[in-house]
Amino acid sequence: MNTSNIELITKNIHILDTNREKIVNTWLSAADVQKILLKHDVNIKMFSTTYAHPVVNYFIGVIQGSKTIGNCPVISKLLEYLKDKEISSAELFIICINFRKSMINLLFQNHLMSEEMYENISYIFDANFRGVLEAFTDTISKAKAESKHFYDIATKDHLTQIYNRQKFDEMLTQEIQKAQAGLQLFSLILIDIDFFKQVNDIHGHEVGDSVLCTLVEIVKQHIREFDIFARWGGEEFIILIPKATKENTMQKAENIRKSIETHPFKKVGKVTASFGVTQYKELDTESSIFRRCDEALYKSKANGRNRVSSL
Repeated sequence: MNTSNIELITKNIHILDTNREKIVNTWLSAADVQKILLKHDVNIKMFSTTYAHPVVNYFIGVIQGSKTIGNCPVISKLLEYLKDKEISSAELFIICINFRKSMINLLFQNHLMSEEMYENISYIFDANFRGVLEAFTDTISKAKAESKHFYDIATKDHLTQIYNRQKFDEMLTQEIQKAQAGLQLFSLILIDIDFFKQVNDIHGHEVGDSVLCTLVEIVKQHIREFDIFARWGGEEFIILIPKATKENTMQKAENIRKSIETHPFKKVGKVTASFGVTQYKELDTESSIFRRCDEALYKSKANGRNRVSSL
């Protein structure tokens, strides 16, 4: 992890900055943590003021750029205190990992978790609790996998494993903000599978699900790693193409359309799709640009389906 990447998440740090008390309360109210602290006769109010709050302040400072990573006196002091209370390494690990969970859960609750935020919080945590973590490599790996699992549930479509509508809405807002700031334009492609209801009615929903997943794999072959691909709902999909003109996006959509049309779908055979394309225009909002893209898709359907239209 490149520490300079921490700059990518500073725009959402306010949610941590304004909820320091909540992070500490969540951390120390965890059942496992409470049990350990009470078992070793730790005064929770004193622990909160003397150790927990300074640790939270340090982590937020690192993300803001005012503190450096590693060799943190605040964390060293915390670990020394807990060891003096004869808290075992296993118990120490539980306390530390619940601190990390308290921050990640707050971000999830406010729909601000991103891959950059997740990776950088993990990086800062690992760098400062390395001594604790080295003895529990398997446990920390499981904890990270669990957090990643929750992230995927919150942001990805269960069937196709591409972004869900909620995550796409969030990323669309970010791209509009970039466009309004003059940083870059973008285009949208809206895709609707033609007569998909017939696939489900004739072949069953299991085959229908297979068609959806196969179509997703076809589309992935035509888009870049940083293009944003999501399931909009049912048999509809949407792609946000950064740094792309409407003309370039029309060509990309046409290439996808041809690949879908010529692919032999299992148990179904030929499947086609209709496409709507539009480009960001000045003063566009989330609703206005989507409405225009949806109208372009309707145009394709009205003109016989299995085609690309733009507005």
